[in-house]
Amino acid sequence: MHPDMLPRVEPPSLFVRPPKIEASLAAPRSALLVAHPGHELLLHGWLHSERPRVFVLTDGSGRDGVSRLDATTRLLEQAGIACGALYGRYPDRVVYEALLDGDTALFVGLAKELAKSLAGEETLRVVGDAAEGWNPIHDAFRLTVDAAAALASREHGRPLEVFDFALFGPPHPEGGRALPFHLDAAARAAKRAAALAYTELDREVRFSIERYGEGSYTTEWLVPRSLAAGVYRLPEDPPVYERYGEFLARSGQIERAIRCREHLLPVAAALGAAVGQR
Repeated sequence: MHPDMLPRVEPPSLFVRPPKIEASLAAPRSALLVAHPGHELLLHGWLHSERPRVFVLTDGSGRDGVSRLDATTRLLEQAGIACGALYGRYPDRVVYEALLDGDTALFVGLAKELAKSLAGEETLRVVGDAAEGWNPIHDAFRLTVDAAAALASREHGRPLEVFDFALFGPPHPEGGRALPFHLDAAARAAKRAAALAYTELDREVRFSIERYGEGSYTTEWLVPRSLAAGVYRLPEDPPVYERYGEFLARSGQIERAIRCREHLLPVAAALGAAVGQR
């Protein structure tokens, strides 16, 4: 299921996990931190079973300025899942402008704010969007979440468990480190229905179904991360968002494109410095 795409909560018995990972995924006090509303649908089964506190950076308004935060709010309310203090605070354009203007203080301030919230609520597990080079807001928030988790770990006196999940990649990650969360038939149907009902992301959902079929409705994957705040590595150079931004700039649709070295690496460096690793 594409990321920039929650029916009534189902009883936990619908969500089937292998015994060897149940202890790892079933601990209380988890937090889900996503850049945009709608990303939570990718972890629909885990979300309903784990019931984390949900933090959302932007309202999902993109370049057209139309928020989709209300759709996520309704779905979380139906599931009885609580929101964090950071919840759709910024229109996307504000975060884009902060990146273009080199406003690293915005992200450092967010990391410190989130760290206080995570530590104050004694959060044990942090799950958030992966940095994949597709959207600079996703990647900037991933860096922010890693820094927040590192700061909260220091406050805790022990490391938090930190995971990411793919937004644009295939539903089955490579390598043996990812933890699977298996959905049975009822949970798969509920997740698919929820995605199709999220009409604000209709195009993205249908694209994902066409591309990956039912693969994203059988198992959800959490990939463990180290707390190396300030480290920003991407599979492609330049990343997709940079190439696309350059296209938009050349065609006159935007004035400036966000670039990895010019705009994202300074955010990573500032966050690393705030954590004390650089």
